[in-house]
Amino acid sequence: MKSFIKEFREFITDGNIIDMAIAFIMGGALQVLLKALVDDIFMPIIGIFTGAVSFADIVWQVGPAQIKIGSFISAAITFVLTGLIIFIMVKAMNKARALTGKTDDDDDEADDETELAVLQAIRDELAEQNKINTHAKSNQS
Repeated sequence: MKSFIKEFREFITDGNIIDMAIAFIMGGALQVLLKALVDDIFMPIIGIFTGAVSFADIVWQVGPAQIKIGSFISAAITFVLTGLIIFIMVKAMNKARALTGKTDDDDDEADDETELAVLQAIRDELAEQNKINTHAKSNQS
């Protein structure tokens, strides 16, 4: 249980959670903006061609039930536009990463190689010092 709490604490204090929270807030703001775009601009234009005053008012009456097809189509258009914008943003981020020539895996590998090189240099230096000390002691005898 302690390791779970420790991992959770690291997750919360890591910068990624802040990035995720910002992305969530921006996604909500994007959703509101797109909903307004669809409901207030696209749907009236579509309503002109369908003959309805308000597209959201298009309802199919089936017995006592009302099927709000206009609201559903509005939500579907908002969903598709949101997906399209997110796709474009991710594609742009991937292209920017490709232009820099770095990926997250490259950073990990570079850190491993750098650490390995430093450790090998320390080992070689200690071995060299050990040879010098051993040679000096044999000359003193």
